[in-house]
Amino acid sequence: MPLSFPPHPRAAKCTVEAGRIILEAAVGVGAGNTPALMDETADIKMAVSSVLMSKTFDNGVICASEQSVIVHKSLYNDVKKEFLLRGACLLNADQTKKVGALIIDPDRGTINPKIVGQKAADIAAMAGFSVDPDTKVLIGEVTDISDAEPFAHEKLSPCLALYSCNDFEDGLEKARKLVELGGIGHTSVLYTNERNDFRIKRFGNVIKTGRVLINMPSSHGAIGDLYNFRLEPSLTLGCGSWKVKRKPLLLLILFFMTAAVWRRFLSSLNL
Repeated sequence: MPLSFPPHPRAAKCTVEAGRIILEAAVGVGAGNTPALMDETADIKMAVSSVLMSKTFDNGVICASEQSVIVHKSLYNDVKKEFLLRGACLLNADQTKKVGALIIDPDRGTINPKIVGQKAADIAAMAGFSVDPDTKVLIGEVTDISDAEPFAHEKLSPCLALYSCNDFEDGLEKARKLVELGGIGHTSVLYTNERNDFRIKRFGNVIKTGRVLINMPSSHGAIGDLYNFRLEPSLTLGCGSWKVKRKPLLLLILFFMTAAVWRRFLSSLNL
């Protein structure tokens, strides 16, 4: 029979207060629309394995998980084969349209809560077709990056957009557009030869995300400690000032709110 020990009253009070503070200070939190760019020097097996490990973690609920994969045209077919080999389902045009119709809630204009964190096979069933029950991810091949393309948005589920690019600069531009469509300030990933210093630096300079990851699964890499040992682990990830840079009033509110909640938290400790 397991034993459980109640927390010290002061510890319990601190936990409740900290939780309330997190909710109050969540002004800086925003959507993640993580793109993963694979250039022509990427290790296909490592990249595809990383994407699937990340995207299937908690069925894609982690906001840092990949939402789109952009692949250099010379690797595109091989990457698709690798996804299939490892348990993903490449949707045909009709299936892509059906799943796309599920991704965005037409009344809310945001992610359809019915698909969030659901299994790939269950989402396919909702869309009116069946896939193998063990399917890891549903992949839709698309070209458009705009509000009109459901797969271009954050999906928080095992659904993934797949884009092709002509070269690194084309892929970089696609990644930039995806981030600015709905994930500015959050997370981005580049799969490339680790010696491509110029491309790594250029990717980091162009893509406006607080977490720029190189050759690693985005869910696990952004959380910290697992792949990035200098980052404190956290499942709550914000978008920083990029998300509010055009809203000076919101910045002012955030500043005073942060100061206020910390004062109240420290005073609650009664040290």
